[in-house]
Amino acid sequence: MSKHSFQITIPTDDEGFVGRECLECKKYFKIKPGTGLPTQYCHCPYCDYEGDQNTFWTQDQIDYSQSVGKQVAYEKLIEPLLDDFAKSLKRLETSTRGSLFQVKIKTKRSKPFFPIKYYDEAELETHLTCNNCQLEFAIYGVFSRCPDCKHLNAFAVFEKSLEVCKKQIDLFSQFQNDRDVELANLKFILSNAISSFDGLGKELRKKLVNKFPARPKNLFQNIDELEKVLAQNFDLDIQTKVSDYRFLRQMFQVRHIFEHNMGVVDVDFVTKVPDLNHLIDRKYPLSLSEVQKFLTLLSDLGRIIEGEAIKYYI
Repeated sequence: MSKHSFQITIPTDDEGFVGRECLECKKYFKIKPGTGLPTQYCHCPYCDYEGDQNTFWTQDQIDYSQSVGKQVAYEKLIEPLLDDFAKSLKRLETSTRGSLFQVKIKTKRSKPFFPIKYYDEAELETHLTCNNCQLEFAIYGVFSRCPDCKHLNAFAVFEKSLEVCKKQIDLFSQFQNDRDVELANLKFILSNAISSFDGLGKELRKKLVNKFPARPKNLFQNIDELEKVLAQNFDLDIQTKVSDYRFLRQMFQVRHIFEHNMGVVDVDFVTKVPDLNHLIDRKYPLSLSEVQKFLTLLSDLGRIIEGEAIKYYI
């Protein structure tokens, strides 16, 4: 018995993405065909499963393919056979013409209805472009590995967060008439930037448990402790790698006093930043240019850490 195969195109959503479902963890994600690596292999962004793209179909896609397949099979296989059969009957009619008895054969058939099971791809929380292979994909949550190259997207998410901070600066800089409002906005941006850096750190600690210790809990908020860990476990000296490490370290301390001491410089602050001893018991005069410079240095630090960490999680 001969076998027949048909190619059925799975539709994309309005943004060009197609849904995928992991065979193991059953979690859903989306990728954009035409971006990323030219490969038929796929990695689940949530768990360790990896396999051929054909193992990542969603149930909606399978149902759609089967419904379209029935229609295509009828049009390509069944309908031509029925046409040939009808023609053969007509030949029987022709062969008896002129005889005492005439046989007239009439064929009538209606095309069966094959309902197509259309569907919509789900909306996901985070859209990303892998900064290693340029695959565009979407996931639930925030952090994951790239489905094409397995590159950890934590650094891409971190950079995206800093870009938002920079846009906030551009927006807030238009309204600098009120110093209290300006200071509140700058404090908010500074805090958000370090929170994003801390989020990056938490994800790295999950992936590299042997490189980043469980204590202290907020390692990526404590620049002094982070410096020691990077030096010990990665042989990475961020004091020499970051262009203005002293300023970067100072801004981590500034963020700390705004979070825990209303922005007032205390003894602990000047112990760590002795050059600013003259500001003790005064509110730190945070400026727009300082926050802008800090965002640039924090981005640089992220790339420096990525350059070392990538050696261990790829």
